[in-house]
This record gives sequence, structure tokens and C-alpha cells, in this order.
Amino acid sequence: MNRYTTTLFLVLITNLSILSQNKYWIFLNDKNNVEYDYEAYLDQKAVDRRIKIDYPLNDYTDLPINKDYVKGLNQYVINITGSSRWFNAVACYVEEDNIPIIEKLPYVKEVQKMHYQQIMTSYDSISIGEKSLLKGQLESLEGDLFTQSNITGKGIRICVIDGGFKKADISKPLEHLFTNNQIVKTWNFNGNNPNVYTSISHGTTVLSCIAGKHNNQPMGLAQDAEFLLAKTEKLMVDNKSEEEDWLMAVEWADANGADIINSSLGYTSDEYFKEQMDGKTSIIARAANLAAKKGILVMISAGNSGTSEWKYIGTPADADSVFAVGALNPWTGIHTAFSSYGPTSDKRLKPNAIAYGHVMGYSYKNGVHETQGTSFSCPILAGFAACVMQKYPKMTNMEVFESLEKSGHLYPYFDYAHGYGLPKASYFLNDEYFSALYNSTFDVIEDEYSISIKIKDEYFSPTHHFSKKTHAKSGINNINNYHINNNSYSSRLTSLNDLSGELFYFHIENSEGYLDQYEVIAVNNLDILSISKKDYKNKILRFYYKNYWYEKKL
Repeated sequence: MNRYTTTLFLVLITNLSILSQNKYWIFLNDKNNVEYDYEAYLDQKAVDRRIKIDYPLNDYTDLPINKDYVKGLNQYVINITGSSRWFNAVACYVEEDNIPIIEKLPYVKEVQKMHYQQIMTSYDSISIGEKSLLKGQLESLEGDLFTQSNITGKGIRICVIDGGFKKADISKPLEHLFTNNQIVKTWNFNGNNPNVYTSISHGTTVLSCIAGKHNNQPMGLAQDAEFLLAKTEKLMVDNKSEEEDWLMAVEWADANGADIINSSLGYTSDEYFKEQMDGKTSIIARAANLAAKKGILVMISAGNSGTSEWKYIGTPADADSVFAVGALNPWTGIHTAFSSYGPTSDKRLKPNAIAYGHVMGYSYKNGVHETQGTSFSCPILAGFAACVMQKYPKMTNMEVFESLEKSGHLYPYFDYAHGYGLPKASYFLNDEYFSALYNSTFDVIEDEYSISIKIKDEYFSPTHHFSKKTHAKSGINNINNYHINNNSYSSRLTSLNDLSGELFYFHIENSEGYLDQYEVIAVNNLDILSISKKDYKNKILRFYYKNYWYEKKL
């Protein structure tokens, strides 16, 4: 009994000792005298991806860290927990008194305190309403067109970075991935071992939204994709290593040939100020941009801060080359209350697009069940993106990025709740899509002083919503009041009431390219909007309703 008590006491003392230290990135000056064999380091798919975009195979960022420098640092740090080739840096716990000594070492460029934390959180018979939701989460993207064309993400490699994939390896909805050897490689960055099928099942649910199936019905579109699974979180312990592990997972994904990275992790108020959501401050935002530069399509959940004091997206969703995904409420047709808003602190568009944020997913504990979060809207679109890559193998990652935006049902209208809207598969499958002209659904009545919009009789479909306005500049956002209660789950509904095509959208873009105001308006009257020209001089107005958009520069 005493032995066990003593052991527990020692464990507690050790943990308290670690928690009393601070964690740092130590950036090194150079990579002198290191040897590098890209054929030994890079998977063939990674080599092919680099050749495709003319990215050098012997790039400086891929060179290993100088082992002599690491050996020298070991004299002054408590524990080195990880390293980054891309940023020529090591992650470690350090006593504060040793920081000045380390900073003076001739091979040390900078010592930077580390940030940390996560924002994402969140029966086999399913109800009629749940069946409708399962069907709708893909059909809202016209994903059934991909399935009918046998486009299933085949040949595309997706890295899922998450907190755990508990029992994914013995789960019926994911069984085909293991039977067909579609799980290429796994790595647990907490335990330094390949076992990722532990801890939490959040990653299992995410994976099901990319490639799961229920009774042979797809839960996600990338049924035949290959997967890399990375576990980067550890529960109930100091979480200072989470960003470090995320960075190392991205480098691992690159080296192992990932075409797409899907991650539902993000970091906000415990580490950063809102002004730092600029895509440049956090090391993981910089890592995400570098991954994109190396040819990977990086897709990140926008976050679940829509109803919190923070409200806005976190990092690395703020990175310029990250495709950030927001969440749609399928019963109202608009942004769901919890989904984080854009723009970035430097006024770039986020999120880039949306998908259902209320979905049918799988976990080992609850089976196939309804869940919610931008954690699950992002993987639905990751599966969609894999289909696009299969259909157009010569497209680069950033060409796919741009095409996903252009395929949005609202494009070229955008706002900071919906991005460009729901991507549509018909954009990629219908040759006539690109030149299709939609019928005008409203009239624009203009005189010297004002512009008025009137819905045409034949397109008038009252939505019975309350109209709310969103003023991007002031940060006032009442659009949440527009939503049904998010607890009104589909198990109590017999069908979806997707109104995304029934609402009128309006925004004002200023001369600097970002929005001063945007509105989503319930179409309960033919006379939908009237504005004074004098208030919007030198600004661009865009209106959207039922596949028709109109632009006016004043």
C-alpha cells in the first residue's frame, strides 16, 4: 500500500514540476553540415506532388536539424519534446534562468514562448429525420452527383489531424478503410508510437464524415481515399505541446504524401489576442501556409466560438492559404449559431465556404448519431475536395482552393458568416455550368438618389423568417437570432427545411476590399430592400437571390 502511495506521490510531484516550467520554441540559425536524402525522407506521393507544382526536392525547409546543435541545447533545457525541420526549431521545456544563456549560443536565432489550447469540442437504427439529415449533408453539396459518376476520392491521400480515433479500427462504418488497406500510416505524437485508436473518438467521428458509410449509404464522399491519421492531443495533462504536435503532424503529413490535410483543431483566447488572428503570428498558421506552398490543400474548421465573447475564427484557420470551413444550419439555410465568424484581423475573407454543421457521424460509444460542430462541416468538405482532385488530377492545391470558392452557391457574393456558401458538385461535372446564365429573380429599380430591389412575382416564396442584419464593421451580429434552437435535433423532425436558396443576401464592399456590412433578409415581401446612394459612394453593392446575383459600384 505504501509503495503505491509513494509512486502516486512521485508521479504528482513530477507532473507539478513539469507544469512549473515554461515551454519554448528555440529557432536555430542554420543547417550547416547536415546531410539530406529526399528519397529516404519523402514518400513517392510527396515527391510527385512537389514535381507537379515545380517545388524543389532539396528545399532548405526539408533539411534535418543539425544534431550537434540539439546536443548542445540538451545542456540547458529540461526536455526536448519535438522538432521542426520546416522552421529549423526545437520544442522544449526550459527553466526561465537558462533563457538568457540559450539566447547567446552562437547557433540560436531566437527563443520564443509557446502558445497552446483547443477550441473544438462538441443510435445503428436511426430515425426518419436522421436518415433525412444523413442524406442531406452530402446532397446539399450535390455530392450524389460525384457518387453517381463513381468519383470517390480514389488516389487522393488525406491526413486527419485530431485528438484521437478511439476504436476506429474496429468500427463498422469505417471497416472498408481497414479491409482495403486505405489507412496508409498512423502516428501518435503524444505517445511517440503508431497507436492512434485511443483517447477520444472525436477523430473517429471526423473520419466518418469524410469516408464513413451506414448501411451502404455514404456518410462522406471520399470512400476510396487513402488516409494518414495523426493524434496530436492528450487529455487531462498540460496541453502546452498541442501546437507543437500539430506542427510536427503537418510536417509528417507532407513527408508521407498527403494531398489534403483536415483538422478540426484551433487555438484562440487562452493564447492569443484577436488582433493576432492575422495568419502570420502563430507558428501553426505559418506552418499551414508552408504546407500549402508545398502543394497540400489545408482545410481547417472555422471554430465554434460564434456565441462566445471571442466570436471569431481561431488559428490556423486565419492563415491566408488555409481553406476555412464554417457551419450551416440545415433547417434554416443560414449560418448556425455556434460557428465562428470572419474576417481575419487584417480583414481577409473567412470562412471560405460552409457545409452542414449538424450532421450524422459515428463514434464507438453512440454509434451512428447526430452531432454538431464545425469539426464536422470541415471533413464533409474535405471529402468533397478529394473528389475534385480525383476528377481534375492536374489541378494544383491552390487551383482546387479557388475552384471550391467559385463553386459556392452564393458566389461571387460572400460574407463573413457563409463565405461563398455551399460548394456544388455540378460546377465540376457540368460543362455548361461555366457559361450558364440564370434568370433574373429580382428587379433593380434605380434613380438619382436610391436603389431598390423588388422580387419578381414568379420567384416569390415567403420564408416566414424574421429578418436580421449583420454589420461587419461594428461587429454587431444579430444573425444568431435568426436561427431555430440548435437543440431541435432531426430525431424529432421528419424532413429538413433547407432554406438556403430562399433567402436574399446583400453586402457592401468598401474600397479596401472588405465588407462594411452584410445582411441576410427573409423574403416575406416583394419589396425587399431600398438604400440611399449617398451613403455608399465609391463602394460595391452585391445582391443575391435564387442563383441570380447583381453587382453595382456607386
